[in-house]
Amino acid sequence: MALKGQLQNSITDSSSIYERKLYLSPYMDELIKRTHSAALQKQFIPQLSSYDFQFSDDYLREDEYMPIPNLIHRYESKALIIATNQCACYCQFCTRQRITRKDDNSPDNFKNILNYIRKHSEIMDVLITGGDPFILSTRKIINLLKEIEKINSVKIIRIGTRIPVTLPQRINEELIGALKTVNHLYINIHVNHPDELTSESKNAILSLANAGIPLGSQSVLLKGINDDYDVLKKLFLQLIQLKVKPYYLYQCDKVHGCENFMVDIRKGISMINKLCNQISGFAVPKFVVDTPEMGKMVLAPGSIVKTDGDIFYLSNRNGLCSYKNIK
Repeated sequence: MALKGQLQNSITDSSSIYERKLYLSPYMDELIKRTHSAALQKQFIPQLSSYDFQFSDDYLREDEYMPIPNLIHRYESKALIIATNQCACYCQFCTRQRITRKDDNSPDNFKNILNYIRKHSEIMDVLITGGDPFILSTRKIINLLKEIEKINSVKIIRIGTRIPVTLPQRINEELIGALKTVNHLYINIHVNHPDELTSESKNAILSLANAGIPLGSQSVLLKGINDDYDVLKKLFLQLIQLKVKPYYLYQCDKVHGCENFMVDIRKGISMINKLCNQISGFAVPKFVVDTPEMGKMVLAPGSIVKTDGDIFYLSNRNGLCSYKNIK
C-alpha cells in the first residue's frame, strides 16, 4: 500500500490541548485501542492534566547553529538535515515541537543544503532527521541520500526515524531495496518501551537488518513510561535480539511541553550502571544529556565514585575497590 493510503484516517487534532499536538497513524491508533498500553498513550496522546510550562521552545539553541534553513551545523564534523517536519505520530516530548507544531511542510532548499555540505569538507557525518524522513516518498529520500553519497568528504550517513514502530507498513520492499543501494548508511530507530515492539514493528526492523543496513536505537528516559530498571532491561534485550544496537538513552530535553516527562538524572545513571553489571555490555546504551553549551555529555555507564590524587575509587554490584594510576 502506498504511504498516502497507510496514513488515511489518521487521528489528528490541531486545536491543541494545553498547546499539545495530536496525530496518530491508523496503525498506532488501533494498537493503543487494542492494548490499552499506558506507555503508548502517554507518549502520543496529550494528557488531560495541567501543564506547568517552564521550559523554552529551543532549549538546545539549535536555531543559533543553523547557517541556512533546515541545516544544523553544531559540531565541526557533523551536520544535521531537517528533511521534514512531519511524522507518522507526534511524540508529546518532541525536542523540535517548535517545528513539528507548524503546518506540514518539507524543505525546498535541499540544493542549498547540499552545496553547504560540499563547501564544508570538515563535515564527515550527516544525520537526516525531522520530523521523520521516512514519511517522505521513497524517491525523495533516495534522491537526497544519493546526492549526499556523492560528496567525498562525507563518510557516514545516518537516518533518525520512528517509522518502524509508528507505521511499520512503511518499511516495504521498495524502500528497503532502495536503501540497500546507499553506501555507508546507518539507521537509528527511536524506541522507548517494549510495547512498541509488536510483531509488525519487529518484522519491519528485521527486514532492515536482514538487508544489511546497520541499525542502532535511541531512547528517551521518560517519567512514568520507561523510568524503570526492568522496563529498560527488557527493551534493550529485545532490541539486541532484533539486531539493533542500543546506542543512546537520552535524558529528556528541557523543551517547552516536556516538563511532566522529566526524570531525576541520578535515577538514569543508577539504572544504566546497574544494567552494565546484569546484561551484556553490548546491550547497554550510553546515558547522555544534551546541553545548550557543550552538546552531548555522557553520564553513564561509569564506575568512578571519587578520586584522591592517583587513587581512583570504583564501584559495581560486587562492591567498592580502588585502582592506583601509574603515570
